[in-house]
Amino acid sequence: MPREASAGGIVIRENAGSWEVAVIRPHGRSLWALPKGHVDPGETPEQTATREVREETGLTASLLSSLGEIRYVYQFRGQRIFKRVHFFLFRYLSGELGVLPPGPRVEVDEARWVPLVQLVPMLGYKGEKSIAARAVKLLRAGDSIPPK
Repeated sequence: MPREASAGGIVIRENAGSWEVAVIRPHGRSLWALPKGHVDPGETPEQTATREVREETGLTASLLSSLGEIRYVYQFRGQRIFKRVHFFLFRYLSGELGVLPPGPRVEVDEARWVPLVQLVPMLGYKGEKSIAARAVKLLRAGDSIPPK
């Protein structure tokens, strides 16, 4: 069975004393997701996640920690493919959400900041919901989030 690797991230920022998270609506979809994409040859998952966050949200962010990975099998053109997606927690540094370069603009229809409490129920993919729940737990504990 062919294998694929992707990586992505949860980008957080503080706004008026509470956490917000950047989410995207992929092109042609009605659901909300986390920014992610294929690991290119020679890239680490961390590098991919950083690049995909920038390309799909327009944001520059600093990597804080790993959130783990999800694994699943999907079908493409009649072939089953095993996929691993590595996720990382990022802190927003700069950029305007949704202002994308021409290439990624075709992959993302919309990007928005959402309050942390809305993140898990808003996401459309089961695996991403589990990663988001892990991030929510980390953020509520406050252990691994360095101050600005």
